[in-house]
Amino acid sequence: MGHILGGPEVTMTMSRAHAEIERLVRRLGRHLALAEDGGVRPEQLDDLCACLYGLHAVLLLHFDQEEEAYFSLASL
Repeated sequence: MGHILGGPEVTMTMSRAHAEIERLVRRLGRHLALAEDGGVRPEQLDDLCACLYGLHAVLLLHFDQEEEAYFSLASL
């Protein structure tokens, strides 16, 4: 993909976003693993919310970046 778009630096931010998405999903998975039968524990709520808000923000940005990159291919 980098070759088509003009170099590897073009996709660098997207690969970093993939790493951040993976990190946040693992963090979310740890919260779910720690959850009791009744759901997450009260002491988990702040970090769980931060994780979900962070994941939402990174995904929005990442999808916008991918869409922009793919639309630039339409002119090739």
